[in-house]
Amino acid sequence: MPPKRSDLNRDEKIEQILDVAEWRLRSGGYPALSVAQIARDIGVAQNAVHWYFPSKDHLFVATLRRMLAGIVAAKPPAASGLTNQVLWFVDELQSLHQLRAALAERARTSPLAAEFHAELNGGLRGMLANALSGRVPEAELPLAVDTFVATVEGCVLQDLDTPARHRLLEYALDHLLQRGRPRRLLRHTERR
Repeated sequence: MPPKRSDLNRDEKIEQILDVAEWRLRSGGYPALSVAQIARDIGVAQNAVHWYFPSKDHLFVATLRRMLAGIVAAKPPAASGLTNQVLWFVDELQSLHQLRAALAERARTSPLAAEFHAELNGGLRGMLANALSGRVPEAELPLAVDTFVATVEGCVLQDLDTPARHRLLEYALDHLLQRGRPRRLLRHTERR
């Protein structure tokens, strides 16, 4: 059965709102995400935007969710190799660094943002665990994931340019994938 016109209008309006919200987030970050301005940009009343997104946090989370789904859908094929896939994904996430920081900030006071922040972090860790599974010993997988996530976060905090970030991440990934190296680290830590 074909969708009703009212369903199409609703879906089209949501996509239109999300398109403008994404443009605003990419161009000005979280401070540029104004429900009133988005309503003006698309020529509707502010209440019309609130009809679909009851709060700014709902709009922020929905827009981030859509942006991340676009990244996941565009990922390079497995044939490009694990290192290339991981570097590509980190580069894409780097472009959203300020928005992820805004999400973490909003998560302090907004249960909706906190829930999505936890979901996002869990999802990213799960994807990395899946990528490393079978390449590092299973018992060391959580440590390998934590190590690589900390390395990525360090690259972001240092605001490394792409070549420097790639060198550091390739080095970390190469060493994580050498089965003996993490095991020695675990034994050394256990002796303390």
